[in-house]
This record gives sequence, structure tokens and C-alpha cells, in this order.
Amino acid sequence: MEFLGSLSNIGSVLLTALGLGLVIFIHELGHFAVAKWCDVKVERFSIGFGPLLLKFVKGETEYALSLLPLGGYVKMLGQDDGDPSQMTSDQIARDPRSYPAKSVPQRMAIISAGVIMNLISAVLFFVLSFMLAVHENPAVIGNVVPGMAAWQGGLRPGDKVVRIGYRSGNKLDFTALQREVALSSEGQQIQIEVERGGQRIKTYVEPQRNTQNTDELFPTIYTDAELSLNLARMADPKQRPVVPGLAAERAEPPFLSGDQLVSVEGVPLTSFTHFQQLLAQHRDEQIQIAVRRADAGADGAVTEITVDPNPFRLLGLRMAIGKIHSIQRGGPADQGKGENRLREGDTIVAVSAGEETLQVGRDIDPLRLPDFCASHAGEEITFTARREVNGGKPTTVVVKLTPEARDEWIERPVDAIPNCPLAIASAGISYHVLHRVVFVEEGTPAAEGGIKEGDNILSLKIVPQKKEDGKEFPAVEEKVSLGDDRLNWPGAFLLMQNYPGHDVELEVKSADGSTPRKVELTPVLSSDWYFPMRGLRPTPRRVLTRADNLGEAFSMGIDQMYSELTGMYLTIPRLLSGRISHKAMGGPIAIAGTTFHFAREGYGDLLRILAMISVSLAVLNFLPIPVLDGGHFVFLLWEWVRGKPPNERVVITATWIGLAMILSLMVFVLFRDVTRLVG
Repeated sequence: MEFLGSLSNIGSVLLTALGLGLVIFIHELGHFAVAKWCDVKVERFSIGFGPLLLKFVKGETEYALSLLPLGGYVKMLGQDDGDPSQMTSDQIARDPRSYPAKSVPQRMAIISAGVIMNLISAVLFFVLSFMLAVHENPAVIGNVVPGMAAWQGGLRPGDKVVRIGYRSGNKLDFTALQREVALSSEGQQIQIEVERGGQRIKTYVEPQRNTQNTDELFPTIYTDAELSLNLARMADPKQRPVVPGLAAERAEPPFLSGDQLVSVEGVPLTSFTHFQQLLAQHRDEQIQIAVRRADAGADGAVTEITVDPNPFRLLGLRMAIGKIHSIQRGGPADQGKGENRLREGDTIVAVSAGEETLQVGRDIDPLRLPDFCASHAGEEITFTARREVNGGKPTTVVVKLTPEARDEWIERPVDAIPNCPLAIASAGISYHVLHRVVFVEEGTPAAEGGIKEGDNILSLKIVPQKKEDGKEFPAVEEKVSLGDDRLNWPGAFLLMQNYPGHDVELEVKSADGSTPRKVELTPVLSSDWYFPMRGLRPTPRRVLTRADNLGEAFSMGIDQMYSELTGMYLTIPRLLSGRISHKAMGGPIAIAGTTFHFAREGYGDLLRILAMISVSLAVLNFLPIPVLDGGHFVFLLWEWVRGKPPNERVVITATWIGLAMILSLMVFVLFRDVTRLVG
């Protein structure tokens, strides 16, 4: 566990414990204060669980503090969740200072006081956090996965989100977008407005959650926040912020931990997206990247680093092209009408530019279609496609369109997403590439490995390879399964690019249906096809958000409070329906770990997470479950409406059921916490 792993973290550990203890203390203080105000005898005020650290008696109340600041309780005369029958004891009920002897409104005030105090403190924590400043990911789009929701909606890397649903403003952050998406309902379309090149563009996206991918815990639109221009600070001083074996590792002089990217070929960089665009424009060239070293200061001298191009690693295989997965809203392919446009489900069989016509698969690798279209940006291209017709023979459609000037392989497929397509960004088309071999180039690793036309590739696995110079790359366990229901060849191909110095093991099934065999191949470098990325490891882009004055801090705090409160109430039904995975739930260990992380970021970030925990505690505590404050409140409402308490047997039975539910939930979230730690 990171927060227990170093003595240098002791300050953050203490802040974490004090912060969590403070949230619990405020909740219990609400019950305690209102109980005292209503002249109820408080027998015990306890914070924490586990070994007792401190205990003393003052007046009629015993005060206790335990080691683990993850809970607490106020024990009032005549009120005991562990023995609910005590609430109806005649002897206690006759004591004017007992909890049952008080009026229903007084008991409602006592029961709800903890939740109210948590909500009040949450607002104060939020306001203070925005006065101090918090770290946030700006609401700028980073990678957009081809064919997925964000891509279909026309979002692009570098787009600045200025409105998400009802939320807008200069201080909008990427977390707001993630929250809106994660809490969406099935089939809901979210309106998004972005700023691109000085223009505002409105679109809508429909969040999705692929239950086949166990890593997807929430609905998503498959986009990330933009990265920064700062390279990673490596924990080991001997390590450098580069991918072993790629061009950046061979750069001279070397990239160092904490370098700031300043320019490419003399062009000053404005963002990481801009950096990627310049790399794509110079993909086949040796380039000069200027960096400012971490110890040079904000205005320090820059260092020019020479970086070679990064050729694609190839096997000599051409796979069959699959159907068009989606057409990007607002893209060139979306401009036609009726039969004069490509549709989802069409299969591109040929492309033509001028006098040149290429059959897809035989003359051009489907993976190289994006580069072909980009090289003809501004020119008319003819697509010939096969279209299936219900109850009839497939027809051939011919569509002309003009690609935009867009850089390809910036929007990259992801091997972990089943059926992730490849995109022609310049045309606004995403399409599948199948696992069936249609052509094997002579003299290539695939040909030497005996792979033939018609074979099916069932999986691709990364295998360590020992270099002739003795350099060894770390072993990895990366494997992509392929098939009719996992059209992941683009993702598998891209995965292969990330592991130079490794062979690939293909599981091959011949067209004759014989038993699948394994073939180990060593990829070779292309002589004319280059991957834009050079193998650098940037950090996430983080900025400090601070309110300009107290009024703005209060406004931001109220807005954040409303967002968290509604978010919690929306999360519960989505967990119950499976829209959000139960694996997303966390217990005390997860809460402590998250709080520790924010404590290391700064006081503002710590106060912000404490505010979020306060809201969560308030909402969960007021759920209508016996044992919880909300359950007690329901019983009080019954008594208020009916003029008498509910039947004692009903109260006792419901309380034990509620206790069993809470204990079961605690066991489950603790199990999830432990699973994360050991997994």
C-alpha cells in the first residue's frame, strides 16, 4: 500500500487520518449537539474503531477515541441499534431525558442532525478548497478511440469542452465530463459543446458500457483527458521517460526525467495535441525536439534533442477488411445524401484517386487506408463498397468524397476494447479489420513462418526476445484474442508497435480447419511507413483551479455540492441496475487510499475529497434502511402520521434485516478492497 510504504509519507498519512476522523466527528457532533439541545442524556460519544486510544468521562457522557477513524456513534439513553427492543422499554420511556420520551419533531431533528452537519461542512470544505486551489484535469479532449461514442459524435483530440449538459464555464474540468457520462441512463444522449480553432461546435454523444470488458466499470464515451508537455518524473534515477526500444530511447542527447517539451523543429508547442500533430507531419523525418530540463527553471535554457523516425513493425500480413463500423458526425463521409454516401455495414473494396485504383487487401493493406486518404487531403477520392441488401444480392455502391487535412494514427484503437475499429480521420470513417489473412508478402516473417492466404489469426501474444547485443527487454503478459466476435486486429497491430525488442506469437488456424498451431515471428521495420509517436512518456495535464474571490468560491462550492449530491443519488439506482459495475464500489481501505492520494496533492485537494466523502456519508446514512439514520427517520415519519410508533416486532425485525444488509455490504466492499490490493 503506497500510503504505508515510506516514512516520507507520514505527514500525508496523518492528514488522511485527521481528515477522515474530522468527517466522522462532524457527523456525530451533529447528533450529539442536537441531542443535548433537546435535553437527551448522551451516555457515550465515540469516534473510530479498533484499539482504544483515549477515553474519559466528563459530566454524564463518556468520550472515546479509537485508532481507525472510519466510523463512530453517539449512544443516547433509550436508543441502541444493537438492541432495538430497548427503545420501547417502559422504564426508559418514562425517563424524561431518554430519547424515546422526546417528541417526534425533536427525535427527527436529532436523527437528521448528522446528515445536515455533513452537508453544511461539505459546502465549507468545497469553498475553502477553491480558495486554496485544487488540481484538476482541464476539460480538453485527449485520445479519442475510433468508432466509439466520442468519435461518432465528432469530438477530436484538443477540443476544449465548454458545456456539458447544463454545466458550463471557464473552470469546467474533465471530471465533470466523466461524471455526466458515468451517471447517464441507458440510451441517454448528452449534449456537449466544444471550442475548436476559435469556433464553437455543438454535438451529442451516447455513453456506452461494454460489459464484455471487465475493466469498464462505468458508462464511457471512450476518450481521455489531454496529456501535458511534461515528461514523467521517474522514481528510479536510472530510468528515463521513454518506451524501451523506440526512437526516443536512442535520442541524442537523451531525454531525462521531468523534461518539458518546448518545440518541434523550431515550432513552439501549445499543447500535447499540437505536439502529436507535429510528430505526424514529420513522421518520416529525423526531427529536433527542444526540451527544458527539470533543473533549468521556468525561463532556463533549452536543450535540442535529435530523434529518429519510428518505423512501423510489420509481419508481412494483409488482413481482410471488415464492415464500416460508424460514420463520424460532421465528417466528409457524413455529407452525402441517400445512395450518395457510405453507410454503416458497407464494406470498402476499392479506393481510387486520380488514375490510381487500389483493391483493398490485394493492393493496399486495410491498415494503410488512413494514410492513403490523408495523402490525398483536399482531393476527390472514390470509394467502391459492397452493400448487403435484405433478401437480395449485395450491391455495389460508388461514393466520392474529399478528405480533410487530418493527421492519422492520432486517434488510436485500443486492444482492450473488443471490436475496436480503425479510423480514417480525414474521411470520418471507422471500419473493422478482420482476423482472416488475404495476402502474405513474399520474403516477410509471415511467409517464412508458413502463414498462407485464408488462414485465421486467433490470437497475438507478445513474447520477449533477446537481442544480439545482449540487451534484454522485460517479460510482458500481453495477449489479444481475435475472432468473429473480437475484431481486434488494429488493436493487436498497435500493441505490437509498443513492444520493440519482442517477438510475437500468433495462434494460426488454417483454412482447411486443421488444429490451430502457434507461430513465433520477429517483426521487421517498414521502409516507408512510420508511426507518428516516438516513444515518450508524458504526464497527465494538471492545472491549479482557484476562485478569484470568496463569492466565486462560494458559487463554485455550491455547484460542486449540488453535483456531488445528485451524483450520489443517481449512482445508487445505476449500481442496482448494473449500469455501473459493482466492482466500482470501494470500502474503508479504498477511501483511505484515495484520501491519502489527495492529501499528497495539497490542502485544497484534501479538503475537496473530504467534502465529497461528507456528501457520500450524508446520502448513504439517510437511505431508508433500518439501523441507518434514514431508516430511523422513516419510523419517525410513520409515528408522526399514525400517531403511534410502529409495532415493536416490526421495528426489531426490520432493524435486524437492516443490520444484516449493512454487514453484508461491509464484507463485500472489504473484499473488493483486498482484491484490489492483492490483484
